[in-house]
Amino acid sequence: MGLFSKEACTFCGKEVGMLKRTKLKTKEFICNDCKRKTNYFARMDYTTREAAQAMMENLPLEEAEFEKSYEGAESRFDSAERSWHTWHIGSDTIHYRRNSRNGGFQIRTGSCDSYEAVPVFWFDRVMPYEFSAPDGPTFSRRTEMLDQNANPATLEVSKDSEGKLNGATIKIPYDEETIREFRLRVDVDNEEKLAKAQDFVDNFNDDRRHYIARGLSTQEQKAKMQVRNIGDTAAAAIKAAVKGEDVAEVVKTGIEMANDIEEGKVKRGLFGKLKRK
Repeated sequence: MGLFSKEACTFCGKEVGMLKRTKLKTKEFICNDCKRKTNYFARMDYTTREAAQAMMENLPLEEAEFEKSYEGAESRFDSAERSWHTWHIGSDTIHYRRNSRNGGFQIRTGSCDSYEAVPVFWFDRVMPYEFSAPDGPTFSRRTEMLDQNANPATLEVSKDSEGKLNGATIKIPYDEETIREFRLRVDVDNEEKLAKAQDFVDNFNDDRRHYIARGLSTQEQKAKMQVRNIGDTAAAAIKAAVKGEDVAEVVKTGIEMANDIEEGKVKRGLFGKLKRK
């Protein structure tokens, strides 16, 4: 009877049967048409009405901002990242691209094509859950997975009773309320297809490492610039005091430079001199 009963979509009000609706975490129903405005990788049983509404409003904006982020590329390498990379694995296809400057990435499969927006995800949220269940399952993230040497994306192979390959699942853990991990099922029945799936996993892990290494390098550079700024400010303050000039104004300028360094608005010149971009 439930198969033919109809429930109203909490967003558009349309009444639909069981095959054309999904129940949210908060027990309301969302129809398939409205669901296509959300994130394909989100589990609706993890998703509240408020979270689904936020997806509908924000995903197109986030997608546009991510596209725009490539326009500020400072090198041909950065600009080249705008292109999608594709893996054809049997009857399945995975499209993927990233921006190693801001740590964002996008993934599309054939199943995503009916969805209106391609969501943006972030490398620094790729961390697996730690499960513990003394009195019941609890979930937390292992923050040490921010280690740049980690390989969080994995390939899980399945075999039939005779030990032959009959499929594989690419798993990427993700720290988001509605997504505990990406699961990309791929058509793998021989070693060649398995190698293609592993190649995607290796590329993803390499890209994540590159982003984290780049971030660590940026922090190191900022620390060096902050030290230089402290020295320059102290020297300028002493000079101003000797001349009877306003020391407070010199300190204010030093503080402004420190803030600009943190925001990435300053670069080091050839001899270490700090210059605003």
